[in-house]
Amino acid sequence: MIPKVRGSHTLGDFLNDTFSLVPLIWKRALPVSLLSIVPGAALWTLAMRSLGSWIRTLAGEGSSIGRDPSQALSGLGPALVFGILASILLFVGQAYQKAFVCAQSGAALEGREPSFAKLASATLRPAWLRVAVQEAVIGILAGYLVFAVIGAILFPFIAGKLSDFVGQRKAGSSQIAFFVQLLAMYFASLIVALAVDWWLKVKTCVSSPAAVLENRNSFAGLGRSLVLVRGRGWRVFGAMFIVSLVISFGLGILTGPITFGVAMPGYFAFLRDSIGGKTPSAESLLSLVSSLSWAFGVTLLISGTVKGTLWPAFLTLLHADLRARSGELRGASSRRPRLSGARRLRALGALPPVREDR
Repeated sequence: MIPKVRGSHTLGDFLNDTFSLVPLIWKRALPVSLLSIVPGAALWTLAMRSLGSWIRTLAGEGSSIGRDPSQALSGLGPALVFGILASILLFVGQAYQKAFVCAQSGAALEGREPSFAKLASATLRPAWLRVAVQEAVIGILAGYLVFAVIGAILFPFIAGKLSDFVGQRKAGSSQIAFFVQLLAMYFASLIVALAVDWWLKVKTCVSSPAAVLENRNSFAGLGRSLVLVRGRGWRVFGAMFIVSLVISFGLGILTGPITFGVAMPGYFAFLRDSIGGKTPSAESLLSLVSSLSWAFGVTLLISGTVKGTLWPAFLTLLHADLRARSGELRGASSRRPRLSGARRLRALGALPPVREDR
């Protein structure tokens, strides 16, 4: 059954419709998701496993490293290279995955089923680049805002209290109070930074569907999201928070046993050597790193495939819902637009038309 853009889309409706899209898109979304995530996940696994060589070097050259501590960093080169390449591949792959799922979900809402080749080609040019630019801009802006918020809260506090703290000759209650206050200010700054990060996510939530489905460039898609979300921020936040919470909870249930099973051999080897206060051997450390690397890679693959499919599908539904509520659908009420299936969606113009395969 094709999900409907309802007149009054509740949180339950968003959850039902998001998961109702999965049977319609998974056959094409799954291979794209795997191709988008597997290279980056594999390189991240190699990056973590390469730490085993570094540990072996530290264990075998402990005396020379003691004379020259800088040698301890020489073996981290492969891990850094693999980590950087993995981050780039994941970013590029997830941008294509997001654009593809948005395009496919939009077609499913219209009751269409374009061929895989046409869908992949349409996503490749130019939607992929547009989504990648959006993700880069949002990520950079989010990092800057979080850093600015934490700095704006912590730096004035430290500057105002540091002279008093340094002036204390003996440790006392005033120094303990300083550390307690610093810790409290740090957690307060994290809470405010998290709120700012979510504010940015809400404001830019439908920028990718706008770029893919409305054929807008990257920055026009960001502006389009700001317009659609204006005046509906709390409602959008509630829907995003609940859907992300449900997806994360489901992923935890799915990946937990798998991660446990993959990582346990290394943990057992490490704990066996640690019994009785013994120093763990290099072999047990290598076994632990190997198990953790495989567990991390598997978790990254599963979470990237599942969330990378469900989240863009939800954002596509949210984009259509916000357009309906803005009164943009021809013949629909701005408050209670009712769309009863694929024909009604096409008649109202909920999404731009795409030629069907014959």
